[in-house]
Amino acid sequence: MRISSLQSFVTGTSQIIDLSGQVNKTQEQISRGTRILTPSDDPVASSQIQKLNQENNIREQYMDNINLLNSRLELEESVLDSANDTIIRIRELAIQANNGALTVDDRRAIAAEVEVRMTELADLMNTKDASNEYLFSGFKGSTVPFLDNGSGNYTYQGDEGQRFVQVAASTYIPSNDSGKEVFVNVSSADPTFQAFDNPNNRGNPPATISTGFVYDQEEFNQFYPEDYIIEFQNPDDMTLLGKSPSLNYNIIQKSDGRVIESNVPYTSGRDIQFNGISIKLSGVPATGDSYLVESKDTQDILTTVNRFLDGMRSLTLSPDDQESYQNLISTTIANLDHAQTSILETRSQIGARLNTIDSTQALHEEVEIVTTELLSTLRDLDYAEAVSQLTFESFVLEAAQQSYARISGLSLFNSL
Repeated sequence: MRISSLQSFVTGTSQIIDLSGQVNKTQEQISRGTRILTPSDDPVASSQIQKLNQENNIREQYMDNINLLNSRLELEESVLDSANDTIIRIRELAIQANNGALTVDDRRAIAAEVEVRMTELADLMNTKDASNEYLFSGFKGSTVPFLDNGSGNYTYQGDEGQRFVQVAASTYIPSNDSGKEVFVNVSSADPTFQAFDNPNNRGNPPATISTGFVYDQEEFNQFYPEDYIIEFQNPDDMTLLGKSPSLNYNIIQKSDGRVIESNVPYTSGRDIQFNGISIKLSGVPATGDSYLVESKDTQDILTTVNRFLDGMRSLTLSPDDQESYQNLISTTIANLDHAQTSILETRSQIGARLNTIDSTQALHEEVEIVTTELLSTLRDLDYAEAVSQLTFESFVLEAAQQSYARISGLSLFNSL
């Protein structure tokens, strides 16, 4: 067989290039510490490595979610713990106020601390998290959950939404609790009511309505669960009664529109009493302005405290007021107990969520250890084997280079 000089040179050069490529590849494997430089090196292992890396990325996101969720729930638990301590103190003040030997000044002194504690409680219920969102507003994270209308009558502005965070493939954990569920929907010891401003009122500035309180529970129970509307009439209507024109209102039964009291003269800050309840309006309403008095079997925590505060400041030492005062104290203590129960139930739910987070996090960490070991098996280089292979490949390359040098120097003219 004839072999031309050119063919000999090309063959030798190609062999050297291939051997050099093998040496360079082995050197790169050693420098990187991995045996797979491109998917073609081991297609099956490369596919498994890609899948495991994707799972690791997802698991890292789950771990980030767990860290954020854990800090948010711990903050909520801390806030609820502080709120519970505040309620305990208000309950102690209610027991202290239930002393027949107290004077009006003594009651006012207790009321002063109750007012401070109520503000403290409202601030806790309006706590923000690290993301500057309110903890207890539901889905409305940027909305103040509990808003005072200016007379101590707090209304809930959030919703009942509960956000869920994914911490595993099929595990979702609530990251918050609605303030309505925790602080508003609290069982009341007795049937009660809540007063609301009509948002369409035209008074400028609008008159505000207080929380009020039930001064005669038996009388109120006779009409429960009826709702009422306080509606302001034309001042000129008073002339029909032979009186000077002045602000006046009707009290209307909501279910059938029946007027139970009509053209009652209005004085800002004076008690409005009917069917066993007492409330106050402050300001100057416009004709047509209205206020809703809604019967309820629940009572939010701030309303409980504010009614206790109003009762201590407005009820006198007369026998009739004393009876109302005693009823108010007993109802306040019972409702504070219900509020504590609601908070403790929420805290127990948070504890259960934190336990689930801990077990899920531990599982992720265990899986991560197993995955890391498997990745090492598939990807990591056996240095002893690689160094031995590099030595052999270097020896073969050197031999090929020497043989090429000798063969390339051969020529027929050398024999002439």
